[in-house]
Amino acid sequence: MARKTKYKVDFGGGRVLALPYRLLISDAFDNLSTKAVTVLIKLARNYNGRNNGDLSCTASMMAKGKPMDAKTLSSALTELVDAGLIVRTRENRKGGREQGMARCALYAITWAAIDDCPGKDLEIGPGPPRFKFV
Repeated sequence: MARKTKYKVDFGGGRVLALPYRLLISDAFDNLSTKAVTVLIKLARNYNGRNNGDLSCTASMMAKGKPMDAKTLSSALTELVDAGLIVRTRENRKGGREQGMARCALYAITWAAIDDCPGKDLEIGPGPPRFKFV
């Protein structure tokens, strides 16, 4: 008969957002603003282990919970890209939704490998993690 595993932490039976300790003590993370940390966590919580590169973060998605202005979101995403914690895998495109022209930008967290996302027209292909733990 197999032993039942007891965990020290109750994760509530759902997914867990794994942030490597070496990431949390890095200068890139320490120098982030509060808004950038918030956006990073909300972006990373969409990662399910198979969709890195297909993570979106729009103003309407950020409206859940504490709302964030579109300009604040844009500056936080720019800060995260500059810090090397996320990479943009697809540029956004404005256009009419009727013609299927509009699409949001997609991102990938850099401490996990970028996954193959068929049908998403990613500008960056699958590959190993890009974040350099120094």
